Parts: sequence; structure tokens; C-alpha cells
Amino acid sequence: MIDSVTAEIVRNYLETVAAEVIQTMTRTSVSPIFNEAHDCSAGVFSYDDREVSLIARADAAPVHIYAALSSVEASLEFFRGNLAQGDVILVCDPYDGGSHLPDYTVVMPVFIDGKPQFFPSVRGHMPDNGGPVPGGNLKARDIWQEGFRFSPIKLYERGELREDVWEWIVRNNRLPENLRADLEAMIGGCRVGEQRIRELCDRYGIEVVLEAVRWILDSSERRMRERISAWPDGEYAATSLLDTDFAGRRDLPIKVTLRVEGDEVTADFAGSAEQTDGIANSVPANTLAFLYTAFSALCPEIPINSGFFRPVRPVLPPGTIVNANEPAAVRANTVTPGADIGDVVMKAAEGFAPERVGTCSIDLLGPWLWGKDERSGRSFLHYELLCTPTASGGVEGADGWGAWPATFSSADVPSVEMSEVQYPVLYKSGQLVTDSAAPGRWRGSAGWETVRQPHRAADQHHSIRVQGLYSPLHGFCGGCDATGNYVVIDPGGERERVVSTWTDSALSPPDELILFNSGGGGGWGNPLERDPELVRRDVLDDLVSLDGARWDYGVVLDPELMTVDPEATAAERRRLGEQRAGDRPWLSLGRKNVLERTGIEPPSETED
Repeated sequence: MIDSVTAEIVRNYLETVAAEVIQTMTRTSVSPIFNEAHDCSAGVFSYDDREVSLIARADAAPVHIYAALSSVEASLEFFRGNLAQGDVILVCDPYDGGSHLPDYTVVMPVFIDGKPQFFPSVRGHMPDNGGPVPGGNLKARDIWQEGFRFSPIKLYERGELREDVWEWIVRNNRLPENLRADLEAMIGGCRVGEQRIRELCDRYGIEVVLEAVRWILDSSERRMRERISAWPDGEYAATSLLDTDFAGRRDLPIKVTLRVEGDEVTADFAGSAEQTDGIANSVPANTLAFLYTAFSALCPEIPINSGFFRPVRPVLPPGTIVNANEPAAVRANTVTPGADIGDVVMKAAEGFAPERVGTCSIDLLGPWLWGKDERSGRSFLHYELLCTPTASGGVEGADGWGAWPATFSSADVPSVEMSEVQYPVLYKSGQLVTDSAAPGRWRGSAGWETVRQPHRAADQHHSIRVQGLYSPLHGFCGGCDATGNYVVIDPGGERERVVSTWTDSALSPPDELILFNSGGGGGWGNPLERDPELVRRDVLDDLVSLDGARWDYGVVLDPELMTVDPEATAAERRRLGEQRAGDRPWLSLGRKNVLERTGIEPPSETED
């Protein structure tokens, strides 16, 4: 029987292997979405002749690496009896091991003693994946309209490059040079992983390593069951709403009931909306990724692997927005409805673990643009993450920090300066928005406003998806919801219009400004219980206005001395407490400002 020290050495070694895999990939890739934004993840998986298990991960946005488990499973199933050392497999089909078409997953079997026992893997979001519209077709009504779709396929077979397959794939992509280089970077990362895994097995022997893997999985399962056993048994339900399916339907419910029974949790999504005609459907790999994301945030002290998942039992009704039937379109699913799946699971957990809940998901403000760069004469496709950087929420004991919530913070906000060098755009401003941080005893992160315009671009088009204006990310334990996302085209100009759901393939005039407002995460706890000194500091930092301090927190400040008036604050908090005790909802000042700015009229099918 293996000792715990050796098993922990193996676990940490494999975590380091995953980290080296993704570092190799990001440092050798050419697309900014990888080498700057890190919209990719790596994992190490094992196979014991019965099931595939995740045993280590790194740089891991959960939506990538938890869903990659299905990619390894699909690869083994598709090539059962036809796998060999030197094979490299590529997976993308959401209905055969993928999550959505742009997420390409490279899987490499590592044979030990004649068996495929380990699989280093990298998943990354490709800027383009073919189809009728660069970057993604918002009007897709089935999977075939979304882009280039293929089953698990070998890029290398027994170490030999399959040139026909490579050419077939790159010729179905608008950025063939980037795609080829990025795939080679992913493969290079997996080859480093293979080398490190062999070195581990050579040092300890395969039997010791396999025994350590069993210990790693069982240890996480045991600790997860102990954590669940500490939660009170019962049923805890919550509902979230999607603003739109991008095809005319509004207010689509995602419902979950978490049943805590002993040392297990059942996550039942019965009551969720039926699958839609639009692109906001999810497949099981994606839904489970966000379900596990929420639980990984609830239990951050437990190593995340397949053992961690064992006590969580999902129920995903077929034909619903969380488990769509083929050939439903799923282009937006990794954030819509994925973000709401994570958010609603966390909201339900408020009933049994209030001290651990908080925003664990991002929501969608997804712009991209394409055209010709007049500086180089080359076509470009810019998948823009600079406009979507704030969704972190408050938790017990800490305000929302940084950009994305902790479960997504492996991703980075790209450099403005480098983006302007690489793409024909100018960023005119980027700033935190006063009063946009969701109020709470511990507030959410402030919202972020970006303004940009084309610069020496010909025939520049943009596609914009917006989710979370009408139903933003939840607040927790009495904290306020986030303020919401929106876009304004030509702000303050004659052509000004608000985009609250989506606009597709619109041609941008040469001088057109676009304003993006990313609404931050939810607050935690009653805002009237926030330390007045923290409110005062937020006012000094211009995160909260004097009016906002009073409106949201009941804190009265001397406008000249910027000191708290204790008596006036106590009186104002008593008044607001009585006012908010009824059933009538109240809006934070930031949310009120957003609704006034956007007009909050029901979204039309398209706002083009």
C-alpha cells in the first residue's frame, strides 16, 4: 500500500506537469487569445481500463478542463482498438466529446507497458472555426450552421503527420497560418507532458504511480464526502434567467435543486427551459463543467480531480437548455447558458453554505470584429476580451477583486498597447465606473467601461453578443445583484443605439465609437452592515459617490471633510432598513443608472 507522502509527491509532480504543458503551449502559440489572454487549459488524465479520470490541471478555466474529460473519453471510444503510441487526436464536436465548436482539444495517449494509461491534453478557444461568419454565426439554428465540425480525428498516427487531414482542417479556417501554429503549440505542450510522465514512471515504476493515482482520486473523494456531510440535509432550489437565446425567446429559466443527503449531493436541473432555436443551448460536458466549477469554488481546499466529482450526481433532463439534443446550436454555451448554470448552482448553495458562496461565473459581453488591416493589407479577426474584464463578486470577508472571479482568473486581460499593434483599432478609454460595484457587506468588483474605434481598417464588421442586462449575476446572502452589461454604438452621436442582446455582422463606419459596459459581480451580505470606513475609502477611491454611499449603504459623509457622520449614518440605516424590510424590491444606484442609460425596453429579435 502506498504511503501518503509518496502519493502527494506524485500528485504535485503531475500538477507541475500540467503547468509545464500549458506554459509550453502559451509561450509557443501565435494567437493573442492564447499567448496573452490564456483562453486555454491543460490537464493530465488517466485510464484504468474502465474509466477516464482527471488527475491534474493547470491554467485551468474550469469550462475547458472539466469538459476535456469528455474529449478523452470520446477519443478512447472512437479509436477503441486503434490507438498507438505516437497518435495525436483532435476533438471539437459538441456532440462527440467537445463543448462548443471553437474549443479544439488535443489529446495524446501515453502508452506504458503496451497500454494507453495517461493522456496529457490541451484545450483552447480558436479565434475562427470556419462557417458562414468569421468568429461564429450568431444566427445559427443548428450545429451545421455554426462552423466546421468533425468527429475525433488523428492529426498524427504512430508518430507520422497526416498531411491530408492537416490541410483539410486548415483550409476550413480563415486564419490557417495561426491555426497551424497554435495546433503545433498544443501538440508541443502535450509532448512535454508525455516526456515528464515517462520520467515519473521511470523513477517510481508504473505500479507505484498507478497506486498513487488511485490514492489521489480516493483522497479527494473522501474529503469531498466529509465536506458534504457537514452541510445540513435538505433540498435547496434556485432559478436564473437567460435574457435571450439570440433567436427571439426571452427570460429562459435555468433551475436547479440541490439535494444534500448524507455525503452526496444531487444536482437536479428539472424545470429548466426547453432547448431553443438559438445558440444558447448546452451539452452535458459544458453543463457539468459549470456545475463542478461551483463546487470547486465552494470547496477550494480539496484538490480538484475526478474523485472530487464522484459525490456530485447530476440530473440533466434531455431536450432542455442544459442538455440539448443534436443538432441544436450551441455556439454561445460556454458562457451562455454556462455562466447561469454556475451562478444558479452557487445561489442554491446559499441555503446550506452561506459563508462559502459568491460569484463563481462570468457573464457574456462578447464582441469580435473582422475586416482588412490597411497597415498590412491582410485580413484580421479580433476576438476581443479587453471589453469584458469584470465579473468578480464579494464573498464573506472580502470584496470582489481583480477582473474575473477566482474560478476564471487563470485568464488574463490582454494588453491594450499590444492589441493596438496587432489589430487596426484604437482604445480611447478604459475605466472603472463609479457606483457600479454591486453593494453588499462585501461588495462586488466595479464595472468596467471601454470605448474603442476602428483605425486604418477597411470593411470592418463587428458581431456583439450581450447577456446579463435584464438578469445580471446574482448577489448572495442579501447582497445586490451585479449592475448588468450593455453596449452603446456611436455614444453621444447621431447614430447612437444601445445593444442589450445582440447585433450581427454590422459594418462599422470608419470613425465609429463603440462603448462596452461590463457590469461586475454580485455583492455578499446586507449593504447596511458594511463597515462605514470601507464605504468612505471607496468614496475616496471614486468607486462610490457620495450619493451612492447614502443610497446603497446608508452612510452619510461630510462632503468637505470626507468623514463619516455616525449619528446621521445610524439614523439613515434605520430608515433604509425599515424601508427595505417589505416585499418591494429596491435597486442599487449603479443598477438604477444602468437601467436609465439603456432604457431597459424588451429586446427585439435583433437590434441590427
